[in-house]
Amino acid sequence: MQPVLIAVSALVSAACGAALGILFTVAHRATVPVGPIAFPYGIVLGLVSIIAFLIAMRLLWGTRWPAVGGALGVVVAIAVLSFAGPGGSVIVGDDAYGWTWILAPPLASAAIVAWPRRRRPPGPEAQDAAATMEGPAASGLESAEERS
Repeated sequence: MQPVLIAVSALVSAACGAALGILFTVAHRATVPVGPIAFPYGIVLGLVSIIAFLIAMRLLWGTRWPAVGGALGVVVAIAVLSFAGPGGSVIVGDDAYGWTWILAPPLASAAIVAWPRRRRPPGPEAQDAAATMEGPAASGLESAEERS
């Protein structure tokens, strides 16, 4: 893959990751009552979306750089929005929801980026090349059956 294409894909992935980070940082506190508990669907939906995005970047490209760009976009957006605003208001509170949101996406991003490359089985071209290289004919020697 060409270096320019890799750089552009990493930058586009970083912008998309930043958009996801901003969107779900604002929405991470959303809950819905399920019986006696409040289910935090904002955190769950945000984590699932970010993980799916980074896995897609990891699987679709032959290099880690788009996934690294996406992960940096997500983490930087969350970090910037975690600070107090000019008036002292905060988006990410100092509670279980806030700490979960501050810690879970960077940890998931690091795990996805560090995951080893997926091995691909050799294609038909590789098998044909291996078949032509095997056997006594490849070395120029006759087999025992041909000599007798």
